[in-house]
Amino acid sequence: MNSAAAGAQPALELDHVSFAYPGVAIFDDVSFTVPNDGLTQVVGPNGGGKTTLAKLCLGLLKPHSGTIRVLGASAHASRRRIGYVPQHSQYDPQFPALAVDVVMTGRLSRPVGLFRRSDRGAALATLESLGLSDLAHRGFADLSGGQRQRVLLARALVSDPPLLILDEPTANIDRESAARLEELILAQKERFAILLITHDFDFLAGTVDRVLCVNRNAHIHERRSLSEVDLQRLFTGHFHDLAEVDHG
Repeated sequence: MNSAAAGAQPALELDHVSFAYPGVAIFDDVSFTVPNDGLTQVVGPNGGGKTTLAKLCLGLLKPHSGTIRVLGASAHASRRRIGYVPQHSQYDPQFPALAVDVVMTGRLSRPVGLFRRSDRGAALATLESLGLSDLAHRGFADLSGGQRQRVLLARALVSDPPLLILDEPTANIDRESAARLEELILAQKERFAILLITHDFDFLAGTVDRVLCVNRNAHIHERRSLSEVDLQRLFTGHFHDLAEVDHG
């Protein structure tokens, strides 16, 4: 269990949530709860709503109906308490940002440029805790894809958030880099509630506490209630085969 006290508010609660992009329904009357500890793996087909779910949790999108509570408050109120690693990092390769500068932006809760000395110290300490001190003063644009992902993980962790959301963290990186990223994520599992969106069946599969199946609807399954065959079905898209599985 993470450091959150027993009985604390769930990491995530959706209550009869519906959402649609123009002409495309994504969620229709979705309700589920993610506890405030452990690793929850989010699976589902492309277009099923996984990344939309992350954006709703971050307050970047608003549901058309229903209620979303993150860490016991509204998504907008909680967004500074969430560590987030996006699927694709947008950056200007000509911008001379060092890795430590990128990590430090995870402490940004004031206008741009108003960092404190403690923010830089926290960024360096986070990089060191993840074994990334050698990257601190290298240009972010000069790093490999795997190194950038690990730096973005450090950025997500620098403010010690109670909830970590990872959206396809292994996309476009090689297996060796994915393995290193896996080690770093597992080291955080006891500290935070982690919501992991991934298509990769092998990535962290043996350490998942629960699986959240998202496909225009959502069902959460405790890992202990799923057999290996069930998991294979989830990751190969046979979601309806598990309609009657105990949701825990």
